[in-house]
Amino acid sequence: MEINNIQVCNVCLRSSEESSNAVFIKAMKNGEEIHVCTSCIPHIIHGSGDVAKSNAQVAAEFQK
Repeated sequence: MEINNIQVCNVCLRSSEESSNAVFIKAMKNGEEIHVCTSCIPHIIHGSGDVAKSNAQVAAEFQK
C-alpha cells in the first residue's frame, strides 16, 4: 500500500523509505490495490495470495 508517498509491501512490510533500492509492483487482491516488493513476489507466485495482507492490516502494523 502507499502511505504518505511511501510504498509498503503488503507481504513483508518493507517500505521504500527504509529500502531505497527496493522495487514495488502494484497488484490487486480482493478488489484492493496492493504493493508487493520484488523479494516477496516468489512467495505469491509459488505459494498463494494468502501471504498478502490487506491495506487495513498493513496500516495497523506499519504505524505501530
